[in-house]
Amino acid sequence: MNNSRLLGFGSTWHISTLSGLYLSQGLSGGFTMGLTTYLVSKGASVSDISLLLSITLLPWTIKFLLGPFVDAFTLKRFGRRRFWILLSQTFMLLSLTPLVFTEVESVTTLLIVALTFHNFCVAISDISIDAMAADTLEEKDLGKANGFMWGSKMLGRGSGMALSALIFFNYGVNLGILVLIFLMFLFFLMPLFSKELEYKIGSEEEGVVANKLPVRDLISEVLKGFSTKKAVLALFFMLFANIGYGIFDVVYNQFYIDTLGWSGEEIGSARPIGMWVGAVVGLMAGLLSVYLGKRYLLTFFILGQMGVFLALSTFTAEASYSSGLSILIGLDAFDAGWSVLIFAALMSLCTTKTSATNFGIYVGLANISTLIGNNLAPLMFSNFDYSVTFIFCAVSMIPCLIIAPLITKEVN
Repeated sequence: MNNSRLLGFGSTWHISTLSGLYLSQGLSGGFTMGLTTYLVSKGASVSDISLLLSITLLPWTIKFLLGPFVDAFTLKRFGRRRFWILLSQTFMLLSLTPLVFTEVESVTTLLIVALTFHNFCVAISDISIDAMAADTLEEKDLGKANGFMWGSKMLGRGSGMALSALIFFNYGVNLGILVLIFLMFLFFLMPLFSKELEYKIGSEEEGVVANKLPVRDLISEVLKGFSTKKAVLALFFMLFANIGYGIFDVVYNQFYIDTLGWSGEEIGSARPIGMWVGAVVGLMAGLLSVYLGKRYLLTFFILGQMGVFLALSTFTAEASYSSGLSILIGLDAFDAGWSVLIFAALMSLCTTKTSATNFGIYVGLANISTLIGNNLAPLMFSNFDYSVTFIFCAVSMIPCLIIAPLITKEVN
């Protein structure tokens, strides 16, 4: 194996592979967003979309249960984390195959089952990729690497939504899913032809990892990872982080169609712009954190996202197209900025052998936060107007605003 394809030390190939895998995840998420827009334009209700997103998100909320398996078992000939990446990526591709041969015009049981299993595989892949990043990157490279990774994910998400909207509305869902499978396969080739670093950065003296980590050691390492004040505060941060965004994801299609008068095609072509801008902002946030630190940047981006939600609460049918577009751009840009910074901070807290489990717990709480938002959306939609709903989205981020400076404070 050529050492130029070694996944370690923040090399160009290393970061490119991590970014490529994140881009592939983004494509998957973007196609799902394009599909929800398509289904709403075909008559799916807020409750239908809430059901679809809530169930398909469940695998992400149990990431903390998946992490121990990724930490405890592997086949070291493939690499401790790379084994799980290759396995999960293979099933990611296979899980979408039934949708290539099935008509998709509404929220059906088959659609929910296929996307839920697909997301289960994506969740395993995601936790393995994050664990690999935490294991193979030095702390000084985490901000930069997370900028590239999250930027790639947003680029993939925006491109996935734009491409899926184009294909779904003109050629049907079946061809769109086939194109997604092909694109994801191309990025699968990067880890396939790579070699993983054989030890965790900073633990070279412990040597090459074994195929198994004893349960006792697993539990001890997990508890050790949450033994600091910063780690505990980070758990609370993630629990509130995505409530507002989870509500927005369920109701924004209906809001833009019913209140602002947009068509499904207009949403499908406009939303990706915000994600592409988010990709650039995420990359810039990661690079700037190297020079400016994470503390004030994180606070800035959280305030920005709260401000966008508050601005959206003032919108009426008279709002211009450019105003509606600005909201989509602003929301995704600020979300990308704070996500890059908080994930870099979380990875720096994963200093034990159980980085998959510890990071999985953080991200699992973030996805529980999204799930809470998804399920609150129909309740908010049926009892309050859009203005109150979007104000609530902003208010839900106040705990994050308070906690952010505490978990990013530099230790002197």
